[in-house]
Amino acid sequence: MIEMENYLELDDDGQTKFVQNDIEKALKLNENGEYEKALKLIDSVTQKSHERYNVKGLILTNLSQFKQAIECFDNALDLNDLDEIKINKANALYHWSKHTFFPEMDYFKSIQLINQALEILPDSEDPSEFWFLKAEILEAQNDLIEAQKCYLKAYKEFDKLEELEIQIDYLDNTEDILFVITGTNFYGDFLPETGMIVDLIKELDNEYDPDAIAVLFEDEKIGYVANNDYTLIDEVKSATNINHLVNDESKGEILFVFLGEYIVAKLI
Repeated sequence: MIEMENYLELDDDGQTKFVQNDIEKALKLNENGEYEKALKLIDSVTQKSHERYNVKGLILTNLSQFKQAIECFDNALDLNDLDEIKINKANALYHWSKHTFFPEMDYFKSIQLINQALEILPDSEDPSEFWFLKAEILEAQNDLIEAQKCYLKAYKEFDKLEELEIQIDYLDNTEDILFVITGTNFYGDFLPETGMIVDLIKELDNEYDPDAIAVLFEDEKIGYVANNDYTLIDEVKSATNINHLVNDESKGEILFVFLGEYIVAKLI
């Protein structure tokens, strides 16, 4: 808690009083949920101190007056660059971002606000809740890759984050012909593993898709090469794209499961 200094000022009757008592009282009112009373009291304090600005920022945050709260925290930080004030400002930005995300559904603004919160939050504080909110906003924007990165940061799964970054780099830079295996849940309990070799078989008589390519593992069908927008990702080829490359000897090698959903393989 910020150590509050004592200040003297004159009241309406010209009598000297300790300002500190009013700041502490306003803080107590705020902690008890009496926000309007707390705001009225803190506004009666004329001394420009970082304590006053900080407490007013806390009150305004609870009143959802986020813009004014941030201004107060900025004024406090101009006077004293304390981590506690930075934390309070970051929390105000977090709640502002959350409110802007829902119910306002202003995704662009909410992302800006949560980014500002993450930027100012001291390293000593746990940012998990902030990363989780950012992930939710990105997911709502259908930015699934960046959302997954944020979820992994929120859950502190940094090994998985590093693995995801490696996968993304590979997808962005490889010259391999890639495809996604879909529909495996319809063909038993298939568990994909890196390095598995699968057979690719055209199904020329498939009544639903003339370009259908079945995927077999150890002579058992495990799914199909993805061929619609719901089962594809940008960096892979569809069944239609690779149909002319597939013959009776064609095989694929499973590389990894991307975003926990897409079984990515390469044509070999």
